[in-house]
Amino acid sequence: MHKIPKTSRDQQAAERREQILQGAKDLFGEHGFHGTTMRMINKHVGITDGLLYHYFPGGKQEILETIFAEVQEAKMERMDKLLASIERDQPLQDALSQFLIGLYATLTEDRAFIRMMFRDAESIQSDRRNFMSEMIKLRHQSLTEVLQERAEAGEIHEMDYALAAHQLLSIGVVCALREVSFINVVDVEIESHIRNMVAFSVSQWRK
Repeated sequence: MHKIPKTSRDQQAAERREQILQGAKDLFGEHGFHGTTMRMINKHVGITDGLLYHYFPGGKQEILETIFAEVQEAKMERMDKLLASIERDQPLQDALSQFLIGLYATLTEDRAFIRMMFRDAESIQSDRRNFMSEMIKLRHQSLTEVLQERAEAGEIHEMDYALAAHQLLSIGVVCALREVSFINVVDVEIESHIRNMVAFSVSQWRK
């Protein structure tokens, strides 16, 4: 079946919808979900009440849920691409460093959303509230399989692959925590820290 090409009106509607979501995300990040009114969103985006409800009949709650859903989808897609980019003949240390640096970037990009997530996750009424944790858990299994494959190939010794995968993911999460909170246990440049931690881990797995 051929896709029907978008008209200029469809394109304009898509752009307006994205403008509303981005504007609301900025305001939620700055003022919080409960501190942001529909009037504030209208003024920030430059539209009327009626037009906003045309795009999001459920109002502010629907906007919040939509933001979480779309960001979740984008981040999960990026995580999957990171894992898929690990090649079998790529040195394990390089592959894991590349993955964790990408994980860190995925977790910390879009600061408005990160602030919103920490502040307003409890306002999410769907099962997407804990999506960041679920996103990491789902990819944990894939990383576990990567480590097991490398052990079977003789690159590292046998071990608790699931625990080792948790250890690796913790490196990325701790680095990300520095960027979104006042908790800082990493006092060097992030990419260097990740590479050093991965190098140390892999060296232990080869003994």
